[in-house]
Amino acid sequence: MTRIIEKLNNDWSFQLGDGNIQAKKVHLPHTVDLTPAISSGGVNYQGTCTYYKEMMMSEVLQDKKVILEFDGAMGVSKLFVNGQLAREHYCGYTPLVQDVTELLKWGVMNEIRVELDNSDNEDVPPGKPQHALDFTYDGGLYREARMHIVDPLHITHALLAEEVAGGGIFVSYKEVTKESAIVHIKTHVKNEYREAKTFTLTQQIVDAQQVCVGTSTQEVTLQGGEAQHFECDIQVDRPQLWSPETPYLYQVITQLNEAGKVYDEVTTTIGIRTFQFTYDQGILFNEEPRRLSGANYHASHVYIGNALPESVLRRDALKLRQAGFKNIRSHYPFAPGFVQACNEYGLTLIVSAPGWQWFKEGIFAERAKENVKDMVRWQRNNPAIIIWEPMLNESYMSESFKVDLHNIVHAEYPYNDCYTASDNGPTDILYKEFDENMLDPEGEEYVQGDVEHAPVWVREYNDRPDDWDNQSCAWRVPRGWGEEGMLRAVDRALGLDPQSRRQNYINMVNDNKICGYGIWPGIEHNRGYQVTPCWGGTLDLYRVPKFTYYFFQSQQDIEEAGVVLFIANYWSEISSDDVTVYSNAERVRLYHNDELVEEIGADDLAVKHPPFTFKNIRTRCKQRERSIIKVEALVGGEVVATQVRKSPGVQRSLQLEADFMDIPLRADGSDLVMVYCKVVDDVGNVVPMTADKYPIRFSVEGEGEIVGDDSIGANPICPEGGIAAVFVRATTTAGTIKVKAQMHWKQNAPSGVKPAELVFESVVK
Repeated sequence: MTRIIEKLNNDWSFQLGDGNIQAKKVHLPHTVDLTPAISSGGVNYQGTCTYYKEMMMSEVLQDKKVILEFDGAMGVSKLFVNGQLAREHYCGYTPLVQDVTELLKWGVMNEIRVELDNSDNEDVPPGKPQHALDFTYDGGLYREARMHIVDPLHITHALLAEEVAGGGIFVSYKEVTKESAIVHIKTHVKNEYREAKTFTLTQQIVDAQQVCVGTSTQEVTLQGGEAQHFECDIQVDRPQLWSPETPYLYQVITQLNEAGKVYDEVTTTIGIRTFQFTYDQGILFNEEPRRLSGANYHASHVYIGNALPESVLRRDALKLRQAGFKNIRSHYPFAPGFVQACNEYGLTLIVSAPGWQWFKEGIFAERAKENVKDMVRWQRNNPAIIIWEPMLNESYMSESFKVDLHNIVHAEYPYNDCYTASDNGPTDILYKEFDENMLDPEGEEYVQGDVEHAPVWVREYNDRPDDWDNQSCAWRVPRGWGEEGMLRAVDRALGLDPQSRRQNYINMVNDNKICGYGIWPGIEHNRGYQVTPCWGGTLDLYRVPKFTYYFFQSQQDIEEAGVVLFIANYWSEISSDDVTVYSNAERVRLYHNDELVEEIGADDLAVKHPPFTFKNIRTRCKQRERSIIKVEALVGGEVVATQVRKSPGVQRSLQLEADFMDIPLRADGSDLVMVYCKVVDDVGNVVPMTADKYPIRFSVEGEGEIVGDDSIGANPICPEGGIAAVFVRATTTAGTIKVKAQMHWKQNAPSGVKPAELVFESVVK
């Protein structure tokens, strides 16, 4: 019997605090406590909690090895099996993994218990107390969990093998061209039988159509108790090279077998590519120079904190990619589901050690080193990863500690395509455009390094508050503030706002000395050190696009993204006098009530696709009556896209739509989909702002439930910019889900806003 991998996400008993609260049944990913949409300033729970479940271990398996793996257990975690401590783990962002074979009982029920504490702890990275932190220590088993059942002769787990640059399977590349590539596969096999075992180690590389494109076979003998690495090179002819534009994936299938008996089999997703960071040509990605526009991102959401199921992570990744971003960074390693989505969608990644403006010698420093080692071993095979950030974000660290972190990465990934980056350290890539005062609180002279002859990346730009104490700036504009605020945010991004300084998009795209740049942030997020969220970002807390989203989307060429055309004007009585259009077309025409007003070229700005600004249109065209503006995008003189905007009228009805993005809702008890409720007028236009004080109540029938209630302001909820949203969670039974929305306060007049219904299906997990 080959390897068995069973998900452990369902049917956990959960207790908050010291155990006096009655346990409830939950499914993973799980957050310890639902919070309001705006949960900044320490609204979320911090403290202890416990998860436990019972599992029957069949006597048929008693000669196997059993490994438990938790992708994310927030804070300090203790794993118990049948009452015995199996492992302690001191990081909420790297996996808790343990071989528990010796603690199991066969043929009877076994109790698995995980005790967690997400309290502030200066010895556990990131270390900084949440009240001073730019994100939140949301708690729980907030990522997925699984059980590996393997034969005593097996491929090891990279986080258990304790092998530098080894353990498990490690795939690297050499001599990569469009004509051929050498895929190097390093496999660590352990024989825990008493006697020697002779077997065949087979490696197959299969393409997206499951066609084998390369094979290696080795005849191997391992003595009892012996573990050894085995390496091979496989040539792939005419490989499909992975890149942000062509994220082609292969699979490596590794198998241990003897005379038809398969001892173990592991499938590893890979992408064949080569890249080199330079100081004057950007990144040579598959030998082609480029610079990458990116965004920073915190994997958190309204109500559920950081307990995002894979489908929600995927939607976030896809939204960011569709916005035109090609690189994502955070302050900690991402969940496997998000990383895999980036592999598939062509989003490159900067993987960072957990850290934020905090350093302490001793236990903290040693644990930070362990984090760096673990994150490389955990995620090294993903083609999306192009930079490792081992230094603790914006933290003043000793020089010897920084050298150690850099060396750990290169020891664990000893190949050419390994790059580290930092604000101020002995790294391969230097960050640019930082605030040096954050890095040297003791007042010593700060020296960044030779930015003239080293590859440079701007890790964060644009989000520079005008007033650091009050955290206000034109970029941090909630969607509900309306058009003027969102237009001002685009001006800030472009550098047209007087306070933009040098941290703006125009400077980024025109600086040939940088390899890439990441806007802060891509999506709004809650945080600890302010009572308001970080309102910056191209998507709001509910993932509804703001004007900045469409601007960045328009910076992609038509060949890559299709025609982008967006009218950044509601055409209301209080709308801007100018009509701004974001498009990647060559020219744009504007019509008012089907009469041509004018055709213009793009504004004179140094970006690939500047906005189109039609001046004084409201003054020239808008009368008291409602009217229509229409824009046409032109390429080569031909109309390639059209968009229409009619003056919004009185709210007449509600419209519901589920944000599936072609990713189905799984009936696993934890999967979620955001359902948007639009308040619309008589012709289906969203009515912004005028309807935003009217709460909407949601209800669900069938195999789903609303996440949250009035105790956290989740239901009923007022719209923002004419759109309200709720999370719908699937049950563990696949079937029909009916969502209803109606005005919370019943409107009896004939002109009352009509309710809405939406019916969809959850699918077998």
